[in-house]
Amino acid sequence: MPTLDLPDGKKLSYREEGSGPPVVLVHGSPADSRSWGRVTPHLRDRFRVLAVDLPGYGGSDGVPDEPAGRAALMGAAVARLAQSCGAGVRLAGHSYGGVVAIQAALQAKAGTVGHLALFEPVFFRALHLTGDKAALDPAVAHFEDYAGRALAAEPGVVRLMIDYWFGNGAFARMPDPVRGYLEANAARNALDVRSSFNDIATEAQLRGLTAPVMVATGDKSPEVVRAIGRGLLKLVPNGRMESLAGANHGMLDSHPDAVARLIAP
Repeated sequence: MPTLDLPDGKKLSYREEGSGPPVVLVHGSPADSRSWGRVTPHLRDRFRVLAVDLPGYGGSDGVPDEPAGRAALMGAAVARLAQSCGAGVRLAGHSYGGVVAIQAALQAKAGTVGHLALFEPVFFRALHLTGDKAALDPAVAHFEDYAGRALAAEPGVVRLMIDYWFGNGAFARMPDPVRGYLEANAARNALDVRSSFNDIATEAQLRGLTAPVMVATGDKSPEVVRAIGRGLLKLVPNGRMESLAGANHGMLDSHPDAVARLIAP
């Protein structure tokens, strides 16, 4: 896999396919660039597709564990990759990758990001900035309980995260290798969860985001994803929401063609 040298001496790895205008894809947590494996075939005939390994995943070097500003550090790395592609980049992020993609768009040089596509971004910062405590407070309570238990290495606790997004019993229905991967990476996911609740984006920064922003949610997903989308649209000057029928948080796998069309019609 190719890598990008970052100013601090660390490396960011990514997968690259196709040719044409650039598309940069940012995965969620815990995962790596392979998360976009079913979406990429719908894009690579028309675009140069770069699917990044977030810092600390795949072949990319990590960032410090301190939650406050951690997503911004990851976003700075992704912004560097986007800038290496030139202007008018289509940037897409899923779940925690949506938080990082927002940070990348905020930090990239003007004109770098031409369109920002967010698929159920866990951008709880939008709820904080818009004062939506009814949506925010229950999520904070649930995920802080999960994160603390995951960092204490409690067996099986990752089901609290999976079942929240995919429905009760979802973790138990997953294949053994998938459950094993999630169990092994629960602590790392817990750091990302805390980072999503401790993002540092400001209202002024978001209002200065000139690129069009599209937020997609699945109609089978929990209501909080729509609350986040509504909150974000109150903060950015040029945003819209889309709903994917029959989709939940796993839309990259279940609806890859629809996801690709929303990234690049």
